[in-house]
Amino acid sequence: MTECSPIKDIYTIEKIKDLYKKKKQLRDLLLFELGINTGLRLKDLLKLKVKDVINKHYLVNQKQTFFLSDEIRNLIVKITNNQKSSEYLFQSKSKKQLDRTSVFYSFKDICSELALPKDISVASWRKTFAYHHYQKYKDLSYLQWLFNQTTVDVTLNFIDVQENMNLRYREGVAL
Repeated sequence: MTECSPIKDIYTIEKIKDLYKKKKQLRDLLLFELGINTGLRLKDLLKLKVKDVINKHYLVNQKQTFFLSDEIRNLIVKITNNQKSSEYLFQSKSKKQLDRTSVFYSFKDICSELALPKDISVASWRKTFAYHHYQKYKDLSYLQWLFNQTTVDVTLNFIDVQENMNLRYREGVAL
């Protein structure tokens, strides 16, 4: 199996979102949006119920609380229009919890249609979240905690960033 990479380019993320919209695959778009904006595992996303997200500004997980943007909240309203609060947010046509395999194939089709590299997969979503969080905040300790990783080097490798932490703070503290 090929190691997956984060989606580093915002333009690529926008192309993926646009193709989901063009194909009217709003459920899959919401799943993608939540994946890249929370860093939650696919299995945790698929367990979400409508009541976990409807009319809420935050998604509360066991370990973390995530802000739901207007774009995500609007998608939630659209896809939960005829769903009961006790139903799965991401469900199949038979109203059962969506299975991981169908998500993998659906995203693989999107990536194939956009001619994206083969190392981009559903597993890239968490890494995409982590990569962009690091680019914005430079907060490795949070990512290390969130993904339960033992060292900074493991976290940097996870998000595909080559940075020598020994050189980063070489100047020291000026007293």
